[in-house]
Amino acid sequence: MRTSQRRRRLLVGGACALLILAFASPALAALPDSRGWEMVSPVEKNGGRVDPPEVIAKGGVLQAAAQGGAVTYSSASSFAGGVGAPVASQYLGSRTSSGWLTQNITTPVFSASFHLTDQGVPYRIFSQGLSRALMLNGDRCRGEASGCPVANPPLPGTDAPGGLQDYYLREGGSFEALISSSDIAGRGLDPSTFEVRLEGTTPDLDAVVLGSCSVLTAGAIDGCATNAPNLYLWRRSTGALTLLATPGSRLAAQSGAIAEEGDRAYITGIEDGPLQLREGGITYPASAGAASFQTASADGSTAYYLEAEHLYRYATATHTPTDLTPSGGVKGVLGASTDGSVVYFQDTAGLQRWKEGTPTTIAPGETAADPSSWPPASGASRVSPDGSELLFTSKAKLTGYDNTDKATGLPDTELFLHDAAATLKCISCNPVASKKPKGPSIIPGAWANGVSFAAYKPRALSSNGKRVFFTSQDALVTSDSNSQPVSGTGVPDVYQWEAQGEGSCKVANGCISILSNGALPQGATFADASATGADAYFLTEASLVGSDPGSMDLYDAKVGGGFAEPQPQIPCEGDACQILPAVPPDPSLATLAKGAGNPAVSYRKYCRRGYVMRKGVCVKKGAHRKPHHKKAKKKGGGR
Repeated sequence: MRTSQRRRRLLVGGACALLILAFASPALAALPDSRGWEMVSPVEKNGGRVDPPEVIAKGGVLQAAAQGGAVTYSSASSFAGGVGAPVASQYLGSRTSSGWLTQNITTPVFSASFHLTDQGVPYRIFSQGLSRALMLNGDRCRGEASGCPVANPPLPGTDAPGGLQDYYLREGGSFEALISSSDIAGRGLDPSTFEVRLEGTTPDLDAVVLGSCSVLTAGAIDGCATNAPNLYLWRRSTGALTLLATPGSRLAAQSGAIAEEGDRAYITGIEDGPLQLREGGITYPASAGAASFQTASADGSTAYYLEAEHLYRYATATHTPTDLTPSGGVKGVLGASTDGSVVYFQDTAGLQRWKEGTPTTIAPGETAADPSSWPPASGASRVSPDGSELLFTSKAKLTGYDNTDKATGLPDTELFLHDAAATLKCISCNPVASKKPKGPSIIPGAWANGVSFAAYKPRALSSNGKRVFFTSQDALVTSDSNSQPVSGTGVPDVYQWEAQGEGSCKVANGCISILSNGALPQGATFADASATGADAYFLTEASLVGSDPGSMDLYDAKVGGGFAEPQPQIPCEGDACQILPAVPPDPSLATLAKGAGNPAVSYRKYCRRGYVMRKGVCVKKGAHRKPHHKKAKKKGGGR
C-alpha cells in the first residue's frame, strides 16, 4: 500500500515537472554566455505594446544604459500608473534581483501640442546612464501652423516662460528649463510664432545647442525674416544660454560636433559654407571652402571633414587642416577613434584605415562598404573607442561568401568586422558556405525622433569590439527555423557574434549565436545593448517566458540572467482531482500486533429471473430435475 502511494506521488510530480518545462522556452538553455531571457516591459500594458523607435509620430526613444540594468522605451499606450493620455508615454525599466520594475516618467501636463504625424515624442534623447533626458514641451496651436501659443503650461518648479516652445532637462525627478523667463525678459517674443529646435548634444547632455531665429541672448540678431536661426549653447554647469553663432550658421552635426565639456563646437554655413570652430568665444576657420563635417574627437581637438572628395584632418593645436587623401575620390567617412588618431573612410580604391599618417587598405573596391555605413553621426557603421575595430555593412563578396539571396537572386547586405589583428571577418555570413542567405543582416543607424532629430546610435558593437549584435533574416544556426513556408524568406531574428575568449566563445574565428527564439514565427529585432554587451535588448511579439501573454515586448538576453518562473496552476480532471490519502505510519509494535482479523467473506450465488437455486444449481421454477442416468440413456437411443 505504502509503495503504491509513493509511486503515484512520483508519477503526479513527474507530470507536473513536464508541464512546467512546457512553459519554459526550449531555446533558453542554448543561449550563449549563460544568458537568460528577461521580460523588461510589464505584463499589464493597458492593451498596448512597446512601440519600436520611429513609429510614434515618426519618433520614439529606446535607449539602454551604458552600465546595464536599465533601459527606457516609448509606447502609445499609458500604463504603469500613467496619468493622462499624451501622444506617447515614456518608461524607465530598472532591473532588480527579482525582476524588472517599470516607472512611467511621462509628464502628464504634456498631453497636447504635438504634431501627431511627424514630431516624434516629448522625450528626445537620454544621457548614456539614463540619469538625464531632454524633453520638448510641444508645438504651438496643437499642430496648426501658427496663430496661438503652446498649450502646455510650464512645468512646476521651473522658470520656463509660458506659451513658448522650450526644452527641459530632466534629472532624477526634477526639471530645468533651458530657456528661462529671465533669459527672454523684455525681449518682446511672440509665443504664437516663436520656435526653437534641438541642434545637438554631448553624450551626457552636459552641453546642448539650440537653434532659434529669435533673439534670446545679448549679441544675437533677429533672423526670422529670412528664417535663419541663431545658435545658442546651454551648459549644465552654468544653467544659462550663451550665443554660439549669429544667423547663417548651423551645428555641423547632431552628434559629435560638440566637445564633451561644450568648450568647442563645430559649425558650418546653412548653404554648405566653410567649416568653423567656435572655441572660447572665438571663431576659427577650419576649411577653406564648402565642407561637410564628418566627426571629431571627444574633446573636439581633432576633426575630420570632406571637401571636394578630399578627406581633411583639422587640429586645434595648430588650427590648420591636413589633406589625408591628395588623390581625392573619397566617398564617405565611417568613423574615428575617440581620441581622433584613427579614421576609416571609403574611396574609389577601397575601404581605408588611416592611423598616424599611414593609410591601410582593409578591402579593395569602391563598393567595399555600403553608402548606408556613413556618415558617422547617423550611418550604420561602428568604431570601437580605441579605433582597433570597425563594424560595417556591405553587399560585396569581400570574403568570398556568395551572398546572393536564395529567393530574390540579388546580393544581400552582410556585416563585416575588421579587428585589431588586421583581419576581416564576415560575421553574418552563413557558417555553411554552400547555403545562400534567406535575407539580409542589418544594424541600425541613429534612431530618428520625428523629422528633425536623429542622434543616438544603439550599441551594436561592444566597447571592447569583441561582441556584435545584429538582426538577420538568414538562418545562421540550426535552431533558427522560422522561415516563411511558401517563399522561404527568413524571419528576422537577433544574433550575437563573439570573438574568441569573449564570453563562452572558444573558436578561433569567433562564435555566432541566436539570442531570440528562432523557432517562433514572430521573430525579433535588435534594439540596444549595454557597453559591455552583457545586456542585449530586443523587441519581439513572441512569448519567451511563461508570464508573457503576447503583444510587442522588450526583452533582455542578459549574461547570467533569467528569473524563476512561478509554477503554473495545473487543471485536474476526474479521478485526478481527488486528494491523495496520507502515507501510512512506519511499522511499529502497535501496527504489527495481530488481532482477530477480518470477518470471513460470504460468497452467495444468484440465479437469473425464472430460475431458483436447488442444491447449489439453478433450475427453472416449477420443473423437477431428471435423474442423470435417464438423460444419458436418451443420448444413446435409436433402439
